Amino acid sequence: MFGGIVIHGDGVGGTLGYPTANIDCPSKDVHFDPGVYAAKATYQGKVYKAALVIMKTPWKVEVHLLDFDGSDIYGQELRFEPIQRVSALERYDDIEELKEKIARDILSVQQVFQQIL
Repeated sequence: MFGGIVIHGDGVGGTLGYPTANIDCPSKDVHFDPGVYAAKATYQGKVYKAALVIMKTPWKVEVHLLDFDGSDIYGQELRFEPIQRVSALERYDDIEELKEKIARDILSVQQVFQQIL
């Protein structure tokens, strides 16, 4: 389990319909390979299903919380427990292809949670 404080990112996820929380988290605290993970995210004592993204170059951790009300969480702490890697990271120059990839990843995350509940 690891976590960090929610910081402002570039806002791309939100413009694509999948808002993410960018996490200020030192790379030394994360012992997972880059990729997209189904994860449990804890915020203010409540556990959310989440799509967790870990990037190495540049270093970045961000998360899309499923079933989150969208309230302002900047400056708040989030903790994560990755459950299963659902996909590798891929680079897309076409925005529509990126949106489709994100939608597939979210579906994969939901399927992981259906299997474990």
